[in-house]
Amino acid sequence: MPPAGVARSDQGAPEPGEARLLASGALLQQLAQGLGLVVLLVIVTLLARRLSVAQLGAYGLVASLSGYLLVLRNSVASSAVRAMAAVLDREERARMFSAAAVLYVAVGLATGALIAVAAIAIAAAILDGELASDARAGGVGLGAVMAVGIAMSVWLDALRAERRFVLSAATEIAAVGLYLCLMLALILGGADLALVMALSGALPLLSGTLSALVVRRSGLPVRLRRGSLTRERAGEIAPTAGWLLVIELSNLAMYGSSRIVLGAYRSPVSVGLFEGPVRAHNLFYALAGALAVPVVPTASRYQAEDDARRLRELALRGTRYTLALFVPVCVTLMALAEPILSVWLGDRYDGGAAALTIIVSYWLVYGGLVSTPGFLVGAGRARTAAVVTACAAAANLAIALVLTPELGVEGVALATAVPLFAAWPLLVRAGLHASGASLTELARRAWAPVYPAAAALAAALVLARLAFEPDTLPAVLGLAAAGLACYWAGFWAFGIEPSDRALVRRARAR
Repeated sequence: MPPAGVARSDQGAPEPGEARLLASGALLQQLAQGLGLVVLLVIVTLLARRLSVAQLGAYGLVASLSGYLLVLRNSVASSAVRAMAAVLDREERARMFSAAAVLYVAVGLATGALIAVAAIAIAAAILDGELASDARAGGVGLGAVMAVGIAMSVWLDALRAERRFVLSAATEIAAVGLYLCLMLALILGGADLALVMALSGALPLLSGTLSALVVRRSGLPVRLRRGSLTRERAGEIAPTAGWLLVIELSNLAMYGSSRIVLGAYRSPVSVGLFEGPVRAHNLFYALAGALAVPVVPTASRYQAEDDARRLRELALRGTRYTLALFVPVCVTLMALAEPILSVWLGDRYDGGAAALTIIVSYWLVYGGLVSTPGFLVGAGRARTAAVVTACAAAANLAIALVLTPELGVEGVALATAVPLFAAWPLLVRAGLHASGASLTELARRAWAPVYPAAAALAAALVLARLAFEPDTLPAVLGLAAAGLACYWAGFWAFGIEPSDRALVRRARAR
């Protein structure tokens, strides 16, 4: 029997209010993440046109550390959100927040030190001359900024644990706006490359500071209290955080080491050519992270309430709609890789087109919610996700070391895609086991409405590219936008279940 006070439709789906909370939270979080990605693309575009290819490669090596060395923060954050969301008593949840805040400070200091050390090592091993000097100064500054930013980000995660998804997304959007203004002022003002590197990691500090102000004004039961970090509360966070750390370290090995391996075997110019494919790939990685924001606390809450029916619907319906978001964008990037890179970064970066097609290809399957770490962690399958991801990371490094000397950027792209394609069936199996759904249901309700239309979109884009040879920004954007609009219009007409279409109308009316 369902818990008291939880209403459902006849199909076992959440009541409209619960579904609207999840849908609006996911959409706004993706909007915030999307705006952040657009800002990063604007920044890298300006830098690509103002710096040499070697300078852009040095910037990518150092600035990317702020993302790839967040392994400690990300592992503690998801585990802390899960722990806070699973506590049904508001007073105890406030104490859990205080315990998490202490851990965030420790993680911030450790991460800042790692960033500084890694930047100094990169400067010594890969770069030389003025580039090495900029990397050392910029890396130390980046480490200091990130240390404070991570400590402050506990306030943003407190909003998420309280399932105030709209408020947390709005706060992130405001922080992204401030970040854009800061970076534009630095780049257009001709600031030193070292300063640009250092402040490229200011976004967590901005979003955390704004979130602290929002929490105070919202009257949420989130306060810092001494003595809250007890062994019991740490025990609620640490075990899951340990498996999440394995996942984050595995992602670091796969995504973060690509530039290192490429720079070691080739040159900073090759790293610069890989920058476009990596930034485009990070679009999907960031969107997947955005999906985890509402999914982790929601799946955790369903687990705490022993609500198997809503957990099953979350897996099936969520996979259908996340695939409908990821797959057409992935197909578009693959079919139009060369013209996209040409009009975005310039003709000098056309050599990364094949790498772009390869490195985003695995998101054709990884866009499904049921196989994402966010769902698996929230549903209590963090260990399975960690083991599978670690095996994929080991295979990634082995393939990269073999293929990169001969294939260059295509080698590191293949090293990322091949192991993850191989690992995907194991993650799907774990997700189905956690949710109680079957493979037949997943194929019928999630795959069937998405993949046939995606194949048609791919064929149409390739034919249009061969026929019209788009080589200007309006032409490429127009072709991509037309393809995506047709796909999503068809999905709205034929791929959405009637109850979900009614939900969208109600949410839009509100």
